[in-house]
Amino acid sequence: WHSYLLPFLKAVCKSKKSWQARHTGIKIVQQIAILMGCAILPHLRSLVEIIEHGLIDEQQKVRTITALALSALAEAATPYGIESFDSVLKPLWKGIRQHRGKGLAAFLKAIGYLIPLMDKDYASYYTKEVMIIVIREFQSPDEEMKKIVLKVVKQCCATEGVTADYIKTDILPPFFRHFWNQRMAMDRRNSSQLIETTVEIANKVGVVVIMNRIVDDLKDESEPYRKMVIETIEKILVAQGADTIDIRLEEQL
Repeated sequence: WHSYLLPFLKAVCKSKKSWQARHTGIKIVQQIAILMGCAILPHLRSLVEIIEHGLIDEQQKVRTITALALSALAEAATPYGIESFDSVLKPLWKGIRQHRGKGLAAFLKAIGYLIPLMDKDYASYYTKEVMIIVIREFQSPDEEMKKIVLKVVKQCCATEGVTADYIKTDILPPFFRHFWNQRMAMDRRNSSQLIETTVEIANKVGVVVIMNRIVDDLKDESEPYRKMVIETIEKILVAQGADTIDIRLEEQL
């Protein structure tokens, strides 16, 4: 398929006549990644090259779909292929400092999928840089942005180069302040992403650190919120066991 499809896609994605054509071509690359999964690996560099210019396109919609297509390519290639994305790291980086709204959300999503492909020193450096923007966006009222920043936090915390101390000091305080509230428990999609991310953080920082922050919320007056707390505690205990829980925490539970 690649011998005839790639030249066609290259032409469409670079169309000067219409931004809609460029948008459609890049969306096709995104769909190829979603449908083919890791089978794209032999063609990964070519697919990235075909769409990379879209990150600096004059049209916002083209920039956004390009970042989403790169997310799909990185997700399909996981855990391989970081060298194929060398050319897009700089424009993605620049983009998260320039964009707001949907464009920023898409660029953050792409970086969230690229960090797990990096070796641990790069992953640690890029996480610290991207977290400055991600933590700022914790306050965003936009539901889509909330889901994306939660996912990025989960992806970064799961990465080997990111230390427990860094998470405890830099991520946990704003994370609990902005996300662990009754409003998040009302939206099922948001609450399930929040639970997933919290469980991933607990894998890194330990059961007790997270439990101490949420155990008192088992007495909260909001039932959906209490349910969210119980589900999180349950998943953390299933993943890690209860060995590290002390008597005081056990009594609170």
